Amino acid sequence: MVATPQYGSMFFVGLKTGKTYATDIYVSDVAGGKITFDEGAGAGASTADFITFNEPVRLVGFSVITGTADTEKIRIVAGGSPTRHVLRYALFLTTLSNRPQLNINFQAGQRISAFQMAD
Repeated sequence: MVATPQYGSMFFVGLKTGKTYATDIYVSDVAGGKITFDEGAGAGASTADFITFNEPVRLVGFSVITGTADTEKIRIVAGGSPTRHVLRYALFLTTLSNRPQLNINFQAGQRISAFQMAD
């Protein structure tokens, strides 16, 4: 199949300030490929493959546009180490009004990233 890149969003909440951080992401639809994050002008193939925050944060939401052909999920990475958190796109499509709420914590300054996986 031919990769069909898509866009999505991740939503974080600051654990000290309660501030909401919404960031766009780019999903290249390549198994093993990294998710890239918005650096201010939109997420794309050449933007940063990680994000950090000046305070501890919690990932509370994730959404992705439907239509990928080669990948079905992402694995969250914290500080360069893959976590046990795997998010399957089918549960987090932008068209769903009842996406699961997440509760994944990260330390202040920790690099948060993700890579794409195929079944």
